[in-house]
Amino acid sequence: MANKINSTNLLMLVAIVAVGFATINLIITIDKIGDIQTLTGYAVDTAWANLTILSNVIVNFTTENVSWGSGYVPSGSPSCELDTQGNTNCTGFVTVSTGLILENIGNEDVSLNLSSSKAAAAFIGGVSPAFQWNVSEAAGNAGACGAGALNISSWTDITTAHQIACNNFTFLDARDAFEIDLRIVIPVTASTDAKGATITATATALA
Repeated sequence: MANKINSTNLLMLVAIVAVGFATINLIITIDKIGDIQTLTGYAVDTAWANLTILSNVIVNFTTENVSWGSGYVPSGSPSCELDTQGNTNCTGFVTVSTGLILENIGNEDVSLNLSSSKAAAAFIGGVSPAFQWNVSEAAGNAGACGAGALNISSWTDITTAHQIACNNFTFLDARDAFEIDLRIVIPVTASTDAKGATITATATALA
């Protein structure tokens, strides 16, 4: 009978020890889970990226010179004329078939004004000279003036004051270039010397 009691006590002791180990193991496991949550579940931080895109307003004459060379008014004629569309009835001057090409190479739509350092009287001289321009969309650049219309779309007298050419000159590729054709009438009374004028394009970003 005594042996049976001892065996029962031993089994109870083993059971108590096993439960104790299990309890300790459970406590350790819960503690570790708490540590993991502390490390990964409850720590929050943030980062950020920042930049500023600037406005870049710039137009560029990709064809910036027109030169007819040298020549004169034919004998017996009161005047002769030249233009950049391949027309001339003067003598000796080179035929020019392309005008000035102006491109919007910035990142803004702009309003475009044109002016010259000289008008016809100061540039050519003589009696009834002419110095004119005509602005059109360059080849392959339909829509360069946006939804608006070109304001110098026929031969217009050039002045030293700003003339609005386009209210919405776009910067998008294949829609960002104008051709500025020039026309000159040379009277026989014009002085015989070298002539020159500077064309200025002024661009202003749209509000």
